[in-house]
Amino acid sequence: MIIDRIRLTAAAKVQLSTLKRRYGLEHNNTICRYALCMSLATPGELIQEELSFLGGLEIDWKTFTTGNEDFYINLVKAWSENNAQHVDDESIKRYITLHVHRGLSFLSGRSERLEFMLE
Repeated sequence: MIIDRIRLTAAAKVQLSTLKRRYGLEHNNTICRYALCMSLATPGELIQEELSFLGGLEIDWKTFTTGNEDFYINLVKAWSENNAQHVDDESIKRYITLHVHRGLSFLSGRSERLEFMLE
């Protein structure tokens, strides 16, 4: 599977900026990785929405995964299989994008300090 970049919407870009400021983090990829994992661990239906990337940003896949590409792909594949979702390359790319966006929404709605990330 080849993923070159993770694309984020303008709303996700604003959420990242807020989260970076709130928690004192420097890198978008760190927050997005946590958002992906948080969403994957959260039960419930993943809404299949059409996203507009106009005014958003892109993160290089290798930067996003810090060299652990197979690990993140396998996490999403496992989620797909556990949730009876279609598993092919395009679907996995789409699920990653949707999970990152859902996870950013979850994180943006929290008011706790950073310690909740360590639980």
